[in-house]
Amino acid sequence: MMKLESLKVLINYEDLYIFGAVIFTLLVLYYGIGKAIKNSRMANDVKRRSIANLRALFLFILVISIFVLWATELYQFVISLAAVVAASAIAGKEVFLCFGGSFYKAFARPFSVGDRIEVDGIRGDVVDVGLMSTQLLEVGPKDYTQQLTGRTICIPNSLFLANKVFNETDSVSEGRDFVLHAFKVPIENNQYWEQHRQYLLDSSKHFCEKYHEQAQAFFHKLAKKRQVDIPLIEPRVNIKFDNAKQIFLIVRVSVPVERKGTIEQDILKDYLKKCHSA
Repeated sequence: MMKLESLKVLINYEDLYIFGAVIFTLLVLYYGIGKAIKNSRMANDVKRRSIANLRALFLFILVISIFVLWATELYQFVISLAAVVAASAIAGKEVFLCFGGSFYKAFARPFSVGDRIEVDGIRGDVVDVGLMSTQLLEVGPKDYTQQLTGRTICIPNSLFLANKVFNETDSVSEGRDFVLHAFKVPIENNQYWEQHRQYLLDSSKHFCEKYHEQAQAFFHKLAKKRQVDIPLIEPRVNIKFDNAKQIFLIVRVSVPVERKGTIEQDILKDYLKKCHSA
């Protein structure tokens, strides 16, 4: 009987009801105000800033509510937990980092299964996401090609806490995903540079023209999802100098994710044919 009474004192149902009401109210307000912001006529950068500020405000209110309702209990819990955590952290630092990386993936959602990512110089297609590690089908070598090497890489989730994650794909629908793919072509700095640039531009337009409408629809959905401006998807060839004797022609095209390596090779082969037949 004494144990039951102690449990009732520990679990204050009135506080739980109040906290539940606070969470419900915050969720309703967040989704209502967030939807109003997304549908407003504000600029995309103002929308993103407003939604981020709204999220931070509601999170702050939620944290304050927890401290107001359970300040005494939290203080006792933190004191007890601190000693346990300090001892455990020393013994299993790497394990805790892997769990931390797993929570980071779950809440930040930097990628999902099927995405092509690069982290700490490791690049590949995500095939499995676990609590301690993530498995990739390696793509490489490095960023020279878009081909699978046949090797499977198992990386600890702790890497995601200490390194930037580059996601080369971003799904917005059940259909085909597109990407703005860029690659460099070095040429000699002479009077023929403009002709080379035109060759590359013509080849890019030839191989990417049939994907134009699909790419336009994809990036329109992506811009709406991310609250950003729609990028220009037409093939472009820009110029970069590394030294006085060499020019880099940087080709950028919008292509299906699964065909970017093939289309890059098609463009380069067609470009070389034009160069050698001129």
